[in-house]
Amino acid sequence: MRERYLLVCWIGLSIGLLCESASPIAGGSGGGAERERGGRVRRQSGEDVRDCTANPPYLPDTVTDTTQRVSDLRAQMASNGIAAYIIPSEDAHGSEYVASRDTRRAFISGLLGSAGLAVVTASEAKLWTDGRYFLQAEKEMDCQWDLMKIGATFDDPSPEEWLAQTLSDGDQIGFDPALMSVSDYEYYTAELKKQQPAKTITMKSIPNNLIDAIWSDQPPYNPDTVITILDAAKYTGETWQQKVIDGAPGQNSTRQQLQMVKGETIDALVITKLDEIAWLFNLRGDDVPYNPMFVSYAIVTKTDTRLYLYNSTSTDRVPAAVKTHLNVNANGLSCISDPCVLVKDYNDFFADLQSLNRTLAGKIWISDRASYAVYESISAENRYVAASPLLLMKAVKSDKEAQGMEDAHAMDSIALCNLGAWMQKTVDSLEDPMTGDIKVISEQIVMQKCVDERAKFASNRGLSFGTIAGMGPHGAIIHYTSTPETDVPVTKAGTFLLDSGGQYLEGTCDITRTFHFGTPTPFMKEAYTRVLLGSIDLAMAVFRTGIYGRDIDSIARNQLWSGGLEYNHGTGHGIGHFLNVHEGPARIRVGVREGEKPLDLNMFQSDEPGYYEDGSFGIRIENIVRTVPADVEHDFGGHQYMTFKMISLVPLEPNLIDFSMFNNKQLEYYNNYNKRVRDEIGPRSELTEAGKAWMMSKTEPVEYTFKLGTGNSGQRTTPSLVAILMTLLLGTLYSVW
Repeated sequence: MRERYLLVCWIGLSIGLLCESASPIAGGSGGGAERERGGRVRRQSGEDVRDCTANPPYLPDTVTDTTQRVSDLRAQMASNGIAAYIIPSEDAHGSEYVASRDTRRAFISGLLGSAGLAVVTASEAKLWTDGRYFLQAEKEMDCQWDLMKIGATFDDPSPEEWLAQTLSDGDQIGFDPALMSVSDYEYYTAELKKQQPAKTITMKSIPNNLIDAIWSDQPPYNPDTVITILDAAKYTGETWQQKVIDGAPGQNSTRQQLQMVKGETIDALVITKLDEIAWLFNLRGDDVPYNPMFVSYAIVTKTDTRLYLYNSTSTDRVPAAVKTHLNVNANGLSCISDPCVLVKDYNDFFADLQSLNRTLAGKIWISDRASYAVYESISAENRYVAASPLLLMKAVKSDKEAQGMEDAHAMDSIALCNLGAWMQKTVDSLEDPMTGDIKVISEQIVMQKCVDERAKFASNRGLSFGTIAGMGPHGAIIHYTSTPETDVPVTKAGTFLLDSGGQYLEGTCDITRTFHFGTPTPFMKEAYTRVLLGSIDLAMAVFRTGIYGRDIDSIARNQLWSGGLEYNHGTGHGIGHFLNVHEGPARIRVGVREGEKPLDLNMFQSDEPGYYEDGSFGIRIENIVRTVPADVEHDFGGHQYMTFKMISLVPLEPNLIDFSMFNNKQLEYYNNYNKRVRDEIGPRSELTEAGKAWMMSKTEPVEYTFKLGTGNSGQRTTPSLVAILMTLLLGTLYSVW
């Protein structure tokens, strides 16, 4: 009897589920996403890229002819007696974004992207870059250059390995010591030593940059940029005196950090990173694109503090208010009262450093990311090399900075809502009924609109990086830069990826949304949903002290991996407080990075999984999250348990979501997020009526009845009430019978 009863119950459950699956489902997409034919193929069709195998080679209009430049560089190499020359992307301060005069790698190679390393020998020219720029490189480099792909899934040797394998015994590799970090120099040297005794290859420091020697129209630094003060009471929460000397509550000052090094007597700290200098002195500038910094060096000793500024004697560039802020007189060379920051000329830095090397009793601390030019200015016995203590001090935001970051992202979210409404209305109203083409709105127009919408806020100071606006296939270029030559209309025919961010006095922003104004394919919906679920899963993660970003990276990738998909970039990067859009020392990405630190409270990270089909479409969802205490039941080991608070509040794209792939917890998070957008952004006066209407339409609550065993993401769902009632009914009828 019992077996027969269970059999009938199972039949009833099956009938209930069959009935349910045949009925409409509220909020659903009408079925699971099915990849269209060929969805696994990484397509190149539709992209205008170079073809160096053709005779003659085919080069698109976006390519830079570097033939003469490479030839001129090789002549310089010959006169300096070197077999190879290394050209990095960074400036003398290791900056990601550099002033126009420092774009040497872009000048010699043609690749405009921010990341890459060029190496030229007498017969070859190689460009190493990561997955963000693979497709862009094929569109911008001529056939002088070979693209070398960086990433775990590629077999190309590293620059050090290639040079060691390629060069001959006795060859020298030239480099500008101001542009190579200490750690990079040591790594090159170690790799080259592996070739001994078979052959000896050495590094040669050449202070006169060889690219500068051939760049006839190299622009100068802008002499007219102005250094400004970032008010401590309003924006930073800590004065420069606290950061340098006294220490804020619960924080050690820079000078106190010098005393904490065990086994060493440290008398001075050399600071070369521009964001660290701007943060330390509560100053900002405009020397570097997108990042509010100024070209400078700084030295903090136990008795004095020195700031070395480009064009330091200009009262326009260094106003009297800045001198007063630093407590020095008009010439900057003497204190009004202690403590003060002496203001000296940028070109005095190396002479002063060498003087300190001769006179200080203790050691001089330099960062492992400082340039080799700094390294070789200090004798070996006086040199202490370690990560800058300011790196972590800056990354862990003060409460004032953290609140400012949230305020900045609220403003940026409003700008994006107003922009989204404008795009939707424009695409809908300007469509040609005959062809479906859009004649007015384009990538370039949207890029300008990103500037205009953010500029409506009084505290906005421009963009935090060059806007990535990629329609259709352009969205598959991870760091695509639209130009007048590549500009295309934004239409309903595909996805539109928009990655942008604003700089505000309150903080730095970075957000990506992928739109579709028409009808997406099933595979687009599947890919978008997997990306979204990965982002949600990471945002919900709980972790403890001592956990690195690399330990939780797979949480975001799992949704993609379960469908056989992947993305070739990090999942998260740190973000500065009105500083760099990319900031260490914590990050969320696969692999071990030198100098990486665990996640900590009041750090801000991006959460940005993606998926890219070359030649077809690209999807990325990026939010900024704040590390906050987690509400946990237990307290094992006395750890601080943490989670993420999402501070980017811009609607997602329900048109691209397949809700059948969610589980209950993910759907609850999605609905709660939409409620936060409505509650926190909706009442703001800066949100236009159109922006609010668009925001409301994209954040409607979703109710979904999950089906047993049908979720494409492989998550277990619960049977519906219909199935349960059918089971009980048939079981009752059987027992009565």
